[in-house]
Amino acid sequence: MDGYIRVKAGKEFWDILDIIFTDEFMQKHTNFESFEYFRYSSAVMCNWGGEYMIYPETVFNNFVIESTEFQTWDEMVMKAADERFAKEKQ
Repeated sequence: MDGYIRVKAGKEFWDILDIIFTDEFMQKHTNFESFEYFRYSSAVMCNWGGEYMIYPETVFNNFVIESTEFQTWDEMVMKAADERFAKEKQ
């Protein structure tokens, strides 16, 4: 599957995404009120909640560029994790 990213997922993986993508983060850095709305809007590009997260890298990253302040999905995930876990350290 050229151009597609396939990430092994599972309940723990999906739970972590729900933890890091708080409503506060989404409202601050994206055009969405919540991560749920982001997932819903991108569902045609990404399999959310399955055993694997599969998405076309270029298409999904273009969606991220158009609807967030980030250039890639990976950048968005890293920023969300940094913000979420930095708050716990304070």
